[in-house]
Amino acid sequence: MSAKSLGKESLIYGVGHIITRSIAFLLMPIYTNAFSLEDYGILSLIYTFLGFMNVILHYGLDASLLKHYVPADQEDKKSILTNTYASFMVTTIVFIIIMILLRNHVSELLFGVNLLKITLLVLGILFFDVLWAIHLLLLRAENKPILFTGINLFNALSSLGFSIFFIIYLKLGIYGALLSNIITSGCIFLITFPLILKRISISTLSINQWKKLMNFAYPFFFSGIFSMIMELSDRYILLKLTNIKTVGLYNAGYKLGMIMMLVVVGFNMAWQPFFLRKDPKEKDYIVKTTTIVISILGFLWILLLLWSENLVKVQLWNYTFIGEQFWASTQIVPIIALAYIFHALYLLQLPGVYLLVKSGWIAWVRGVGAVLNITLNFLLIPTYGIVGAAVATCISYLLIAVLFYIINQKIFNISYNWKKLGIIALSTGVIFIIQINFHLDMPMKIILSIFYPVVIVISGVFKLNYLRVFN
Repeated sequence: MSAKSLGKESLIYGVGHIITRSIAFLLMPIYTNAFSLEDYGILSLIYTFLGFMNVILHYGLDASLLKHYVPADQEDKKSILTNTYASFMVTTIVFIIIMILLRNHVSELLFGVNLLKITLLVLGILFFDVLWAIHLLLLRAENKPILFTGINLFNALSSLGFSIFFIIYLKLGIYGALLSNIITSGCIFLITFPLILKRISISTLSINQWKKLMNFAYPFFFSGIFSMIMELSDRYILLKLTNIKTVGLYNAGYKLGMIMMLVVVGFNMAWQPFFLRKDPKEKDYIVKTTTIVISILGFLWILLLLWSENLVKVQLWNYTFIGEQFWASTQIVPIIALAYIFHALYLLQLPGVYLLVKSGWIAWVRGVGAVLNITLNFLLIPTYGIVGAAVATCISYLLIAVLFYIINQKIFNISYNWKKLGIIALSTGVIFIIQINFHLDMPMKIILSIFYPVVIVISGVFKLNYLRVFN
């Protein structure tokens, strides 16, 4: 895959991911206008549990699948996929059975309230989500971004449609939100399962093959846990130190800040298969890609910094984009968005540990980040509330990016274009200082929104021919 192909696939993945998630973001007006702070807090804990368990039940084997599947020949691909998928199927079913048997004890512990029927729905969603995520990972590995995006678009449209029906028309509340989720997840599983059936063979099951895959996977299992602790544990800490309403408020602001994550994830979907095909001696593509990606993310961060308060008040039919009771959550949007820029810096530094098969570093670094995150949450939340939780997340992601830079200095040294990265940092810093020190009217916000792209184009940080997809 050439750099131009990386750009095109990043564009397809990125735009597709943004479109599908933008549709999903239309759930925000539904949730924040239909639910109370307390109900939205409960729903936030449910999705926190789903996100965390998706990582646990993939136990790093998804990363190993991508690593080994991409460069393998056709026969090896079949063996790799068969052994990984069989492993996922067995472990997921065993976990679901255990949780069903213990459902009377885990509901209140996980969601703050005793919701037995909803717990069963959550387990059904989890089963489908764990497996269809592997179906889509296969499409990434085979460079099929259009089909991948189409399925994600179906996911978003289906979730939106069923949510409107169950929540707005039937007024089923949290139960309706989860019903829409399990129907959509079940449909995607059934639609995409034939992709797996065509590519596996029971005769290729091998304990030795599975062990080989797990040798690469196990550091990702721990790094995945640490990553989810960083991204999701703050909800449970907020619940412990404050209340369920604060969890709901925080999650609304976090969701808006995750607009940045959509772009980062869209890029990473093409980035990993791209660098896995590279020779470890090649590094120039990392330097160029880092400058381009950070310059684009810097612009998006400026837009979120300046316009998030206006965004939440946008009228959509009879709703504002975010229910009025959630408007205070906008104070954490730039902080969460900045955290995901630091996350992008971490992703951009992964070629070294992947290509040199030193995945253990990922677990260690994320572990340090997770410990810092938990510590900062307990220190900052009592005084600063949701802002403290957001700052804890941001600092933790910054630490991970810095630690990976230090590690790469030893094992995979990269000579970045510090002049261009400095211009990006200085430009965004100037706008941030102006924003926090002055009350900005609409014309001034427009001027500042234009200022950043003008600076990075005139200075040569971002060249207009990049718009033709990485010349």
